[in-house]
Amino acid sequence: MSFLTLILRNLFGRPARTVLTVLGLGVGISAVVMLTGISWGFERSMSAIYDSRGIDLIVVRGGISDQLSSTLDEKLLATIERVPGVAAAAPSLMDSVSFEDANLVSVLANGWEPGGLLIRSLRVVEGRALVTGDRASVMLGRVLALNLGKKVGDSASIAGEPFQVVGIYESNSLFENGGLVIPLRELQRMMGRQGLVTGFVVVAKPDVDPKSLGQAIEAGVSGVAAVPARNYVQGNIQIRLARAMAGATIGIALVLGSIGLLNTMAMAVFERTAEIGLLRALGWRRKRIIALLMGEAAALGLLGVAIGLGLAIGGMRALMLSPTSRGFINPNLPWPAFALGLGMGVLLGLLGGLYPAIRASRLDPIEALRHD
Repeated sequence: MSFLTLILRNLFGRPARTVLTVLGLGVGISAVVMLTGISWGFERSMSAIYDSRGIDLIVVRGGISDQLSSTLDEKLLATIERVPGVAAAAPSLMDSVSFEDANLVSVLANGWEPGGLLIRSLRVVEGRALVTGDRASVMLGRVLALNLGKKVGDSASIAGEPFQVVGIYESNSLFENGGLVIPLRELQRMMGRQGLVTGFVVVAKPDVDPKSLGQAIEAGVSGVAAVPARNYVQGNIQIRLARAMAGATIGIALVLGSIGLLNTMAMAVFERTAEIGLLRALGWRRKRIIALLMGEAAALGLLGVAIGLGLAIGGMRALMLSPTSRGFINPNLPWPAFALGLGMGVLLGLLGGLYPAIRASRLDPIEALRHD
């Protein structure tokens, strides 16, 4: 009987225990993979908003980590544009709206200048972009238009006011695909924030260091923070919360998974004490006993990985059935999430199998053979 055959025989000789252990590991691994994939997806999607436009800096009110809670005077745009090294700058007003009829809450609403830097980078797939003079006009992201069942020419109620859909756009960012864009002046009026914006985006000249430019803007404009786009995304409170949740889930899954696997392997050693004693009496070295049991633990871990990755893929697809999730979650898990799931399976095998394997290798052959 080969070494691998012996491992498989021992695992499937107790199918109920093996199945329950693998399912427990799979559920924990799937939760880790999904949360990690979602958090990384959030970060990539937010980074795409700025990377696709070549934006180097985000200017918000000092001490604010979330642009939605920032408030700045729109007139600061002229001051920022005069700072040496600034190639282009544009104001942005952000808020969230809901479409209760479509069961959509917290939809991102962007107030941008028609024909400005931010709108020009959108890919219009139907209709047209906003132009100077547009008032009660709106551009819908492709995903939002699908969720609302709207097309160009339709009317959409936004915060209780009627707007005509003049265009449907597509962006590299899921956040923007699930949001909408209306003229800056209209959103300012609706929010009662005339002359105010939540921030500015800045493009640096090719030979200018964005970090140094940010320091120059902060020195020239009091009360603002000019943060490099990558740092702004990484410091975003939602991104940090998603990372913290993923990290906490990893810790909990490792603890519970290793305890479950440890219990399974300890029971296997107890039930097979006589068998292990016979193998030792036949000349098996301690290292070979350890390798046998660690192989069983590793096999359980890898089976848990297979089940976990399958559950994670299915779970991400299931999330897309919800209109709210469809606009913010990428159903395609990144390869680092799969690598993390595989690493967790290997680590759980080590944590759960090492102690029972060492304990089994130290059994006295004669005493083990007497075990009933």
